[in-house]
Amino acid sequence: MGSPQEVRDDDAVDPEVELPSADWRPLTPAADLPTPLRLTFVDGVRRVEARVIGRQGPRLCHGAFGSFGVGSVEAGEGGAVVAEVRVHRVLALDSGQSLPGPIQAGPALSYRVVSSAKSDVNAPLARLQEEMRLAEERLARELADREGALVIADGPLTFGDPVRGGALGYVKRLFELYVDGSLLPVLAALPAGSRSPVFALRSSRRFARYSWFLRLAPTRPGDSDLAGLVRLEVAESVGLEAARRLADATARALPRFAPSRGRDPRAPQNLLPIGALESHLRRRLGDPRLIRRRLADLIALETMNA
Repeated sequence: MGSPQEVRDDDAVDPEVELPSADWRPLTPAADLPTPLRLTFVDGVRRVEARVIGRQGPRLCHGAFGSFGVGSVEAGEGGAVVAEVRVHRVLALDSGQSLPGPIQAGPALSYRVVSSAKSDVNAPLARLQEEMRLAEERLARELADREGALVIADGPLTFGDPVRGGALGYVKRLFELYVDGSLLPVLAALPAGSRSPVFALRSSRRFARYSWFLRLAPTRPGDSDLAGLVRLEVAESVGLEAARRLADATARALPRFAPSRGRDPRAPQNLLPIGALESHLRRRLGDPRLIRRRLADLIALETMNA
């Protein structure tokens, strides 16, 4: 079954930048349309390794030791290869708490201390997620600034400033459909390998973007008619014609990376290069049992010395 869809109206939506609303229809790129020779996919994974709680006078303080990895996969005609991996470890604290330096839990286990101003048990987890998001953004920006690059960043695009190459946000969980309900039948009717017309998203909180939906694979019996859809976005500063070319290129290129349902329960949205990168990053984070044991020993030692 398809995931529940939530329509939200956080951005001003202009559906008529490519076609008038009355003319919206599935758009299928020509079979001979050139596709990018090489795509670079950027993603990250995180995990919580130990939760900590302390007391400062009458107030409880919360923290979490966590690790995350961000990386990239370059995919072309000859296959895909992991090109970049960066592993980070942090101790995230709430209530604006700080420590004088990093926490050393082992020879290669140094945890940088970060803090959230919020004071609740989930604040450290939110800060860990934000640290990973910022690391993904830095990597995607660096890679997109290479001449001729085309970077597919997992999730909404977080930077809109010009780069020498290109960068797209790839949104695989559609909690926001944006378009008016009268246009949903067009999305439901998209065949695999086809896309919606390009529309514009403008907000005072984010940079202006062009966006489009595409279907990666055919629906199966029992699926929602919106299953298999993803949304892509690019900074509006690239111009409408460039956005249309990118929309056609993604509709041609991305479906070939869609995994089968038997291979990945998140199919078809969790593209093969992204799934392979996630697995590689989890391995690079290290053995979670060993790390938790070392953290437990460290916490026990600190408790005894308190």
